[in-house]
Amino acid sequence: FAEFQRIQTDGAQDWEHLEINGEHYLAVANRGVGVNSAIHHWNGTSFAEFQRIQTDGAQDWEHLEINGEHYLAVANRGVGVNSAIHHWNGTSFAEFQRI
Repeated sequence: FAEFQRIQTDGAQDWEHLEINGEHYLAVANRGVGVNSAIHHWNGTSFAEFQRIQTDGAQDWEHLEINGEHYLAVANRGVGVNSAIHHWNGTSFAEFQRI
């Protein structure tokens, strides 16, 4: 393999690929405390930052599709820190539930 693209991260722990309506996204879990994680969108030639999501010690992303609806769950790590599920609202991911 040859390097294709570099994407800035901050203590990246996990990448999750997801496809929504034929569009490709990569979510990166940035581990730093108080550091946001990011979702990148494939623009046809490269992945560009699409959305930042508040995370705190993010360890892992998981994409779920339930009855045609798309969700991204992030596992945050830390004492007293909640993890979260985000729902695709048609244009971006919005926080759906803290767990």
